[in-house]
Amino acid sequence: MSSGWSASTLSILCRQSQIGFPNMPLIRPRQVPLVAALGATQIIGYGSIYYAFPILAPAVAQEFQVSEPFLFGLLSAGLLLGGFAAPTLGRLLDRIGAGRVMTMGSFAMAVLLILLAWAPNIHAFGALTILIEILSFAVLYDAAFAMLAQKRPGETRKAITRLTLIAGFASTIFWPLSGMLVMEIGWRETQLVFAASHLLCAALHFKMTTTPVMDTLALPTDNAAPGPAWVPAVMTEAVALRAFLLLALGFALTGMAISAVTVHLVEILRSLHLGEAAYLAAMVLGPAQVAVRLMDATVWRDRHPLFIAILSAAAIVTAIILLLLPGPASLIAFAFAAIMGAGAGLSSIVRGAVPVALFGASGLGQRLGRLAAIRSIMGASSPFLFAWAAAAYSMSWAVGAALALAVAGLAAMVVLQQNLQRNGIVPPLRSKPRVRITA
Repeated sequence: MSSGWSASTLSILCRQSQIGFPNMPLIRPRQVPLVAALGATQIIGYGSIYYAFPILAPAVAQEFQVSEPFLFGLLSAGLLLGGFAAPTLGRLLDRIGAGRVMTMGSFAMAVLLILLAWAPNIHAFGALTILIEILSFAVLYDAAFAMLAQKRPGETRKAITRLTLIAGFASTIFWPLSGMLVMEIGWRETQLVFAASHLLCAALHFKMTTTPVMDTLALPTDNAAPGPAWVPAVMTEAVALRAFLLLALGFALTGMAISAVTVHLVEILRSLHLGEAAYLAAMVLGPAQVAVRLMDATVWRDRHPLFIAILSAAAIVTAIILLLLPGPASLIAFAFAAIMGAGAGLSSIVRGAVPVALFGASGLGQRLGRLAAIRSIMGASSPFLFAWAAAAYSMSWAVGAALALAVAGLAAMVVLQQNLQRNGIVPPLRSKPRVRITA
């Protein structure tokens, strides 16, 4: 049955809602289905590939008579090798389109998860786990960001923010879901359920290949001006190369700190002698990510993405510093988790939004692939190195090392911003954001 609303009517209503509520982001009528569908596939992707892994690991380790750290070593090896594969997969995103790559990637994930459920021994399980991690680039954030840049080139930043807002519920859904499934039907049957969900993702991604490109929507503009689109400035080859290297370094170093701290989050909080309250503090991380993404969609929506990247890196530094300060342990733990969650939540947005804002959507897949390669290769070892430092020296020493990485990442971002500001490419950090004029 038809809803009775025409596209033009919906456009006018969207514009009227923007006039009545000037701080509300403008939602394009045809953007919502694409972002919502990608959000669903990202929840399934991250949930089944990452968040379910530690929940299923005890059952897998018991059946194959191996240690859980050995299983996490397989995961780290897959992440490392995935970094080497990312540039090739990134080039495919540009060459044949993100929709086709994500469709094939989701189908491959379904097949690999079926084979994983039938793995006869730990050798087959390990090889399949590593292969899943190698191919995960094709179905997760980087590929989804390339999809949004290709299908919504004029509104990529807003679409990325909305996507990460939806996908932020992956852990909230898949931690309890995985626990329930493994208890009721076992880890092998759970993998078959996940395989079926990836077939659904393949169907959604295939549908997205037919979604038309929509740069801007023809809305009445006599009384309303759009917010800043941050059209990429023309850079010389030397400036562009320096900007890319600094961005890659900043993302990688900050990512190493985030990975080391979040993997060992509960262990870090328990070192503060909180007991069971450590788990309660850890639960603040997820809601903080969602809350800060809402802030990005509203309060900071007209800020340049590089400003958000610096804000994210600064939040990570601030959170880790709190762990080294004296004071009430409970207050420090909850404040740390909230600020860490905010920094990590923004980091997911900026890794797609900043490259688009600085370099444009053309060739984004290859660019994201190269950034992912540097980030993965450098970051794959950080959880292991953090655990080694904590065991060999102390938890405070390990936290201090993570802080040094975070500070170096923030410094790289600040240097990048200053270099681009001198070249007139980005506005000063203290400049007021351009606002929309509404009537």
